[in-house]
Amino acid sequence: MKRFTKILSLVTALLMVLCMTAAFAETEAEGEEQGVDEILQMMDISDVEQTEGMGLEEMTEAFTESAMGEYLDAATGFSMQYPSIFQFDENTGNSAATTDGKATLSIENYDTAGGLTKEALLEAIKLEVPDFKPGSDDNNGCIRVDRKKDGSTMQTDLYYLTGKSFHHIILTYPAGEEEKYSSYIEYMINTMETNDTDLG
Repeated sequence: MKRFTKILSLVTALLMVLCMTAAFAETEAEGEEQGVDEILQMMDISDVEQTEGMGLEEMTEAFTESAMGEYLDAATGFSMQYPSIFQFDENTGNSAATTDGKATLSIENYDTAGGLTKEALLEAIKLEVPDFKPGSDDNNGCIRVDRKKDGSTMQTDLYYLTGKSFHHIILTYPAGEEEKYSSYIEYMINTMETNDTDLG
């Protein structure tokens, strides 16, 4: 009887390990599948040709190389990848538009030397956008505010504050195309960085 109980315990333990391994593999596969769906959505609205048999990492690399440009502000060390559908004005370097002129992107950079706090920034945002809820759209140290500018235009403001600098990215695009531009905006947010590692 003792031997039977021992064997039963071993079989039960083995089954539990197999179930956990299967569950982990399924979760990992779901995460990869979701990542593939997101990158395919961005590829669909860019000029990247989908290559049969590409994995998530290869797709991401192809998308980044073909569909994204890199913005760099040398004075503050702020950098961000942006959709190459935007062409920057050579004279200003901080404003861009799509070739059809339906969407614009502008970037403002300020050296604050630590003079601006996150609390003060949130108060300023709340004054401009009364229904904004602090902390609801905070990702990678970036605060995102989406709002309708008028009946036909959406505006997304991205506020990126560090211990020494402040960056305000303003994106305008046609209302009704939020889903199309949302993938780009998320990508932009996730690629924001600065050589100032002391985030505000």
